[in-house]
Amino acid sequence: MTTAKLRVEPSFYVFWALFCLLDSEGVLPLFVCAAVIHEMGHVLAIGACGGRIDGVVLSAAGAVIRQSRSLSPPAECLIAAAGPLAGAAAAGILSALHCPMAAGANVLLSLVNSLPLLPLDGGCALRSLLGLLPAAAMTAGLRALELASLLGATVLTLLGGALLLYTGRNAAGLAVGLFLLGANARLLRGSGNYGMIQSIIPKIRSN
Repeated sequence: MTTAKLRVEPSFYVFWALFCLLDSEGVLPLFVCAAVIHEMGHVLAIGACGGRIDGVVLSAAGAVIRQSRSLSPPAECLIAAAGPLAGAAAAGILSALHCPMAAGANVLLSLVNSLPLLPLDGGCALRSLLGLLPAAAMTAGLRALELASLLGATVLTLLGGALLLYTGRNAAGLAVGLFLLGANARLLRGSGNYGMIQSIIPKIRSN
């Protein structure tokens, strides 16, 4: 039995240092716990779908779970959706236990990850489903998804920065925008290889 390999990239430390610096409300521990629940949802879904984890990479783009075997696009879509679903379930339990801030952290993390932007889970789920299309349509869809992801990251960064300047606090929007910009900069250099969950889609560079 082999053990999954863990690799931490320098950008991970830079991102979390920035997040700590901007965390004026002291909510970082809540979001760390929510992130653990989120990733456990992915891990359980991978096991349920017959996948096997080969390694985990931590970077400014979050946690990338690399699989050692190819799964079908519907299975990859389910794996991507499992993170937000786990967060939503945790939020319901925490709300019933009268822990509103912890529940809110799980809700927010799940909502943000459900956006149809790469490398968020919503974007990865959509990317997986594009694998069901004919080659030409899949290529066009992937390129459109990447462009939309970059534009979305830019808009979120600008809005998050404006909110931070206006309120003097609440840096979550800026942090998310910077996270997506950093992730998509790398994604654009290596299409199809980077995401919160790596979907198995044929390389399209030759097209």
